[in-house]
Amino acid sequence: MTNFELYNILKQMIVQHTKIKSYLFCFLLVVFTSIFAFGQQITLLPKEKQDDVDRYLELVNRYKQANNLEQSIFYINRVAFTYWENGGLREAVTYFLESVPLNEKVGNYNDIKAIYSNIGLIYTDLERFDLALENFYKSLDARRKLNDKSEIAAGLIDVAYIHGALRQHDKAIPLLAEALELSRSLGNSRLTFTCLSLLGYNYDRTGNITKAQEMNKMRMEIEKLLALEQAKGEYEGELTKTETKVVRGEAERIEQALKMELQKLRAQTTRDSLGFVVQSKQDSLKQAEQISLQRAQEIELLEKVRENQELAQRESDARAQAQLTVIYSGAAGLFLLLLLSLFIYKGYRDKQKANTQLSHQNEKIQKQSDQIQKQNENISKSINYAQGIQKALLPSQKNLEQYFTESFIYFKPRDVVSGDYYWFKPIPSENGKFNIKTDKFAISAIDCTGHGVPGAFLSMIGYNLLDEIIEKGVHKPGRILQELNRGIRKALRQDETDNRDGMDMALCLWDPKTKTIEFSGAKNPLVYISNGEINRIRGDKESIGGGNNFDQEFTTHKITVDSTTWIYMFSDGFIDQFGGNDGRKFMIKNFTELLHHIHELPACEQREILKITFNEWKRQEYPQVDDVLVMGCKLEA
Repeated sequence: MTNFELYNILKQMIVQHTKIKSYLFCFLLVVFTSIFAFGQQITLLPKEKQDDVDRYLELVNRYKQANNLEQSIFYINRVAFTYWENGGLREAVTYFLESVPLNEKVGNYNDIKAIYSNIGLIYTDLERFDLALENFYKSLDARRKLNDKSEIAAGLIDVAYIHGALRQHDKAIPLLAEALELSRSLGNSRLTFTCLSLLGYNYDRTGNITKAQEMNKMRMEIEKLLALEQAKGEYEGELTKTETKVVRGEAERIEQALKMELQKLRAQTTRDSLGFVVQSKQDSLKQAEQISLQRAQEIELLEKVRENQELAQRESDARAQAQLTVIYSGAAGLFLLLLLSLFIYKGYRDKQKANTQLSHQNEKIQKQSDQIQKQNENISKSINYAQGIQKALLPSQKNLEQYFTESFIYFKPRDVVSGDYYWFKPIPSENGKFNIKTDKFAISAIDCTGHGVPGAFLSMIGYNLLDEIIEKGVHKPGRILQELNRGIRKALRQDETDNRDGMDMALCLWDPKTKTIEFSGAKNPLVYISNGEINRIRGDKESIGGGNNFDQEFTTHKITVDSTTWIYMFSDGFIDQFGGNDGRKFMIKNFTELLHHIHELPACEQREILKITFNEWKRQEYPQVDDVLVMGCKLEA
């Protein structure tokens, strides 16, 4: 059975048998999804599976047109589970969520609670406990509408489990108390045992030792009751086995007795048939025995005389040989003892000498190790301090959301500090006050040469230069890149030295008054999606810095926004990452298709899907090759 089949069976058990302990299923599903996640890659379904998905989606459209919501829900869920079974976690979440409003229209809260529970389990496996908690709460709301005590208790345990994982024990305790009351009213000993165990754990974490001991005492009583029930079942099974063994043993004993009796009868018959022959031969044998006995006595006498003579000779030879053996053995023993003493003495001296040398070497190695460890600690402290400076320099996601409500930044450095960085700055009007609705806004994603500490140094130089260029009144994207190229070449003295470090970037200027985007790129492109159509504008072939032209000019592209549009800027870290089954790069084609697939989702979900896809593609066997930066913003017409 494959991992996918095990995964599907477990999900069906959750959907159909929610009266079993939900926290146990949560644990089992996390184990299976961990095994399953190592085999994930970008979702490219096998042909037969893709054909199934296309057929299901066609049926969904037909049933929606016919206003048959139940059948539409059925085939949407078939699509979600097909993607889930084949590793498409992001597609599975998308289609699960698509079926929720349809289930709400028909009042199918049983499916709604199962769908939110499945999504919560996916996020639990990904250790996104915040999103897992949100979906488990939605599942609990659906369970309350079903008004089933077992369902409500199971949902309360799921939510409390996530609160415990987030160390929110004060929130977990009242939920578990409610679940305990429901399980007692149902008479469900195993569910009661689970609630008491989790309550004891959470009380202990909050420092309430008295309540923790009280819960553990009640849990032990329930545990004894469960053990007694189990022992009773095992005893009845063993009793049945014992009675069977007794009956079988009695039959074997009777069979053995019958065999012994048969052997006795056969032996008696044999003796009776031979008796007459033996008696007829006895007389002739007695005479022959007397003659034979007389001859044997004569031969025995002669043999004894000869043996006595040989024995005397052997004793004499043995005494002489023993004396020689004692002499030779003593001499050989003394020689071996002397030789062994010499070897032991030499080995002892060599060992002392080796121990002395080893002790000196160990002291040197320990000093070198301590020195290296101290140097590593100093380097780590310096790099961590540099990370703090870089974080303080870069603006936060919340600052970007002030200007673009729907926006995200996916930023994943390869090392502690990053050579990729992002920059955005409002361009106020002449009065110096910025108006979000009318004034321009500059935003850029930049990829510096290298990564780690060297890239971080270069990113700080570029960030400050961009601020200075804007403050000087240069607001045209092509001119901004030209001025930045001059500033980098001047700061690194590239006209005087062999230094050729630089940066690739994409820069946009958004004018909400005219509803236009001005874009200029140094190698890096701009991807934008409008009316469901994806477009890519390539940047110029020259980088910022590192070239030979001090006055390098960059092209400015202008785009009119006449409908809702998503723009995306990114470095090459995501595209160049090795992974998948064949260890190949992700490639720009797959990346743009991924953006097109997710662009209608909320910004926070787009960021999570990018994160999930990157981790699934990279997996554990492929290290991250470069810093990763992806920025997305939604522009309204």
